Order: sequence, then C-alpha cells, then structure tokens
Amino acid sequence: MNPIRHVLSDTLVIAKRNVIKITRVPEVLVFVVMSPIMFVLLFAYVFGSSIEVPGSNYREFLIAGIFA
Repeated sequence: MNPIRHVLSDTLVIAKRNVIKITRVPEVLVFVVMSPIMFVLLFAYVFGSSIEVPGSNYREFLIAGIFA
C-alpha cells in the first residue's frame, strides 16, 4: 500500500475519533477553541513587547507558531 494512503487513512481515523469524543463530551470543544485564543492573548500582550523577532512582527510569528 502507498505510504501516502497510510498517512491519510491514519489521519481520518484520528479525526473520526476526535469528532466522536467531541459529540460525547461537548466541553472538549470549548477547550479546543478557547486554548489557542488564550495563548495568543497571553503571549501577545504579556510577552509581545519584550520579544523581538528579526524581519517580522512578533504577533505574526506567534500566530503561525500557535496554529501550526
């Protein structure tokens, strides 16, 4: 079997399990949505002025890092 098919198959299995978990425990959805937002706010406003990223804005660097 093609290795890419294995990766896609595994990804679909994990996604299906996560959807089942979210439907059984809706609080998980709140945590999954709120945690990236809280991290962005925390790091952007608490540490944003003290960290310098050469060639870019710190918030752009932060958003890419958190959602990656």
